[in-house]
Parts: sequence; C-alpha cells; structure tokens
Amino acid sequence: MNFKHLLPLAFGFVLTAPAFAAMHVLDGKTLTVDELWEISKPGETVSVSEDGWKRIKASYKAPIDAATDGRDIYGLTVNYGALKEKKVAGATVEDEPNRSASIKFNERQMRIQAAGMEPFFDDRVSKMAMVIRVNQMAAGFTGMSETAAKAYMEYINNDVNPLIPSRGSEGANDLSMATHIGLALMGEWDVNYKGKRVPAAQVRKELKLADYHPFGMDGISILSNSNVAEAQSVASVKKAEHYLVKLSPVMIATSLEALNGNVSPYLWHTVETKGWPQGHEAAEAVLANLKGSYLWQKDNKRYLQDPLSFRSAGYILAAAQEELRQAKDLLNSAINHTTDNPIVNTEAKNDLWYSKAEVLDEMRAGKPNVFVNSCANFDNTQLALQLESLTKALIQVMHTSAWRTTQLVDNHRTGLPTYLVANQNKGDGFANLAQSMSGLYAEAMGLTNSVLGYGVPTSIGIEETFSNVNLTADRLSKAVDVGYDIYSYEILHNAQAMDMRKEGGKKMGEGTGAFLQSYRKAVPFVDKDRVFTPDVNNGVQFLKSFGAN
Repeated sequence: MNFKHLLPLAFGFVLTAPAFAAMHVLDGKTLTVDELWEISKPGETVSVSEDGWKRIKASYKAPIDAATDGRDIYGLTVNYGALKEKKVAGATVEDEPNRSASIKFNERQMRIQAAGMEPFFDDRVSKMAMVIRVNQMAAGFTGMSETAAKAYMEYINNDVNPLIPSRGSEGANDLSMATHIGLALMGEWDVNYKGKRVPAAQVRKELKLADYHPFGMDGISILSNSNVAEAQSVASVKKAEHYLVKLSPVMIATSLEALNGNVSPYLWHTVETKGWPQGHEAAEAVLANLKGSYLWQKDNKRYLQDPLSFRSAGYILAAAQEELRQAKDLLNSAINHTTDNPIVNTEAKNDLWYSKAEVLDEMRAGKPNVFVNSCANFDNTQLALQLESLTKALIQVMHTSAWRTTQLVDNHRTGLPTYLVANQNKGDGFANLAQSMSGLYAEAMGLTNSVLGYGVPTSIGIEETFSNVNLTADRLSKAVDVGYDIYSYEILHNAQAMDMRKEGGKKMGEGTGAFLQSYRKAVPFVDKDRVFTPDVNNGVQFLKSFGAN
C-alpha cells in the first residue's frame, strides 16, 4: 500500500543547502550543541579563531618537544596497546627518517583499525564528528598538526562527508568508526559528496586538494577518541529535544481537550507546590496551547479528577526535559574538551599541592605548565549514564501517551461514543486500533536495558572497561522513533475526539486548534471504518515534521 508522504522527515537529514549559510568560528571554548547542529547542515562552513590556531600550534609542539627530550610518547614514538614498548619513530620525530616512519606507522594504523559494520552514519553525524575534532584541536588538547586541522576543514567546508560505519565501536572509544575519517582524508576510503557515494581520492582530485599524510600525533588523535559517538549523541539529543520540547506540550494539550480534562494539575499555583526542576516550564508550555480553549469554561459534566496519565503528564514531561538539559550540558562540555589518550595541555595549572612532585617532571614538555599525559579521557561513563537516564525518562513520557490513548475509547471517561465511532459510521471505529500499539510499547521498554560495562577485553587485557556511549545514543534515537509511533496512535484518537467536540460547539485552543488543522491535512476524520495503516504512518511523518528545522 502506498503511503502519502507529505513533508521531509525532521530527522531524515535531507541534504538541501540552506538559503543563508553561515561561517562559524571554532575557538575550542564556546561551541554548543545547538550551534554544532546548525553547522551540520549542508553549506555551513567553519574557521578557527586566532587563539585557536595558537593553541593548535602549541599543542602540536608539546609532544614533539617531549620526544626530543627522550620521552616515550604513546602513539608518537611508540606503538599502541600491548605493543607500547615497541619503537615506531626516533626522538627527533620531525627529521628524516623519523618523519617518514611516523607517517608510515600512522597510515598503517588507520588501515588495520578499520573494521566497522554498516549501515553508515548520516552525513550530518559525519560532518559533526569532523567539526568536533577541529574544535577540540582548537582547545589545545590533541597534539594534532595544523595540516590535519586544515584537512578536516577542507572536507567540512565542501560538504565532503566520510562514510562512517555506525556499528563496531570498541566501547571505550570509537576507534574503528573514527578511523574511516582518517582513511577518507588520506584518499583511501569513500565519501558522500553532492548526494553520491564516491571514492575520496576522486573528490580530492576534483577539489584540487593536496595529499594528506597523518604525521606525529595525527594518527592516534584521529582514530582513538570519541568524536563520532559525541556527534551521534548530539543527533540523538536534538531528536529527543524535538520530541520533548516542541511536540510533547501540544500533544498533552490535545489529549486534555480530547478527554474534556482538568487544567488544574498544570496551573502555576499547583506546580509551585511540587517544586521540581522544569515543572513550571513544562506546565506553562502545555497551557500555552490551550489559550481560548473550552477547557477554561465551567462544565458540570467534567470529572473532578482525571486518570494519572493525564494528571501527571506535566511532571513526567518536566523530568524528561530536565534530563535533556543535563545531557546537553554534558555534551556542551565534551565538544570543547577532548577524549584523547595521551592528552596535551599547554595551559595547565602549576600551583597545585602536588605540582612540584618529582614524577610530574616526567610528564612536562619543556615549560612548567605544558604536559603530555597518559590517561583514559575516552571514558564516557558519565555521558552514557545521562543518555540512558534521558532514554528512560522519555519512555515514561511515551508510557503516559499510550495509557491516555486507551482511556479515550471509553465513553465513561469522555462522554463521547465508545471507540470514538462517528455518528455517521455504522462500524466499530477504533475498537482494535490501540492493540497495534502494544507491541511498539514493548519495543520501547526493551531499550531501557543498560549497556554500560559490556565489552570484550582487547589489547591483551589493557582495554577492559567500557561505557558504550555510541550504543546509548543509538538506543535514545530508537526510543524517540518509537515515541513518534506511539504519539501517532494518540493523535489519531485525540483528533477524532476533538473534531467530535467541535461538532458539539466546543472551541479548541489556539495552539491545539492549529495543530489539529495541520494534522487533518495528513490524516482525515474517520467517518467510516477503514484501513488505519496509512493513517498511523502518515501521522508519524507529520509529527516528525512538526515545527522542525
């Protein structure tokens, strides 16, 4: 059966260049999730601030100097993992034959780490992953070269998006996934360019780009970090933001009008007594859609108290919006810091109680405040926990939606015909419609299982802890998708009930009325029994497109 596709998906990432593309300056300090999401659109370009370039240069120099002083630098002069005792380049890394040895080592590592599984990430995730890496270079923490930064920016500013496998993360960092960016920069992998998959070498030739050979810390900093998972997390969080902030308040408001429900749980003086974060914001967003609604008039047939799925929906939405806020805050911090190992810090504190300890001298690179340190910055436990928490909160929002839907077919609750059967309909209306929703609900609940800590130790036991932030981001994205599905069943019921109330002379709110009018362009009133598969699928398309950018 052919479904009517009305509008592009809100998160289908259709590659249409914006009319007014902008240049965004990366300084390693102030990039936000919202700006990053804007940059990910086709046509948006980036530059690096003057201070950012200074930090890139200083960061690159630090490990080079440390190696010259005779230190073994992980990924620069010695190999990775269990092979870290094996030399790959001499102390004077910039001089031959060490320079060539470094490039050869980096290119070999790029190839042997590439073992990811399809499908590939969307172009916007790929572009964000590159922008994050350049911004982290500008923060001065990666040790990467100016040449590497410029190579990334050539792809970003020409919308050349490396194909990055979405599956096969090591669990501690992205490794195999991020490696494909490096391979594409080297011209040894494929990219999406002008809507087509083409060899990177072909695009580089077309754009007249100079050959790029990863040198020094470029190799390990390209592949051993979490910039892909961070980009994936940003995409999932922005998707959740649309569902929770733009869509959910109006959905809850329509359900109240469908029920002939009470506004009392959402009033300021009610919410004030609860005192929870985001409580007022969520409640007022619901009420704003009900300006002019019949619900503000007395009605002797209105029940004093509604089922909890209507009464508590505001508080549950507030909880989810607070989890969303915390997730965005964490990501705002992550994209301006780094997940590298080792890290470089050229602006380190030198007045701590342990700053003069003998062991710190082994970590300094020349100046007292310049350090090259071994670490586990790619551990993303905090972000993974937050994304799992957001997923659970979002599914609680979905839970109330599913239960509201089942309440609306009960004439004792609504005062409308059982199963919302239209007066002119001689059939059964929505008698069995919600049954299809049950399996979707179970699908969503399965996404609440934690994936933290799972993994197979590698590198002969050195890599043995896991946060799997990429999996938590994927589960969040899938949960939102099911959320749209559940909402599609609810809005089909809500709209039917709202139209019936309008026929009875009731006036809908300004926001809910406009929402209903738009929805009716996608899904018509059910005046006789019909196949509902097109309706619920067109409803998902409508919901994903509602108020999206």
